[in-house]
Amino acid sequence: MFEMLVVDDTKSVHSFLKSILAKAEGIHITDVMNGAEAVDLLKAKKHFDLILLDWEMPVLNGPDTFDQFKAMDVRTPVIMMTTKNNPDDIARMLTAGVSEYMMKPFTVDILFEKIEFATGNTINRGG
Repeated sequence: MFEMLVVDDTKSVHSFLKSILAKAEGIHITDVMNGAEAVDLLKAKKHFDLILLDWEMPVLNGPDTFDQFKAMDVRTPVIMMTTKNNPDDIARMLTAGVSEYMMKPFTVDILFEKIEFATGNTINRGG
């Protein structure tokens, strides 16, 4: 089972990702609404194969959440999702260690391409 954590404060993003990824074989999604909840899950030693992390969220934003992951020595690949199209922001997060950067809105093909690149796994997209 491929365990994925979705961290985003927008319910429609959760619904979109779940509807697409439900068709893929062997993916289990855990979703939370902010970075603090994600940090709590990882502190509880929950394992994930991939984290999709939104940039702009209340409570704890994406970059600050990622900083906490690093401080906890979390080595799970992270794809940062955002509407921010600033090359400096993108470069800063890639330099900090995120595996991929994905602009919202994104297509199904881009989603799977980013997941496969970040994890090195081929995902069976199902029907």
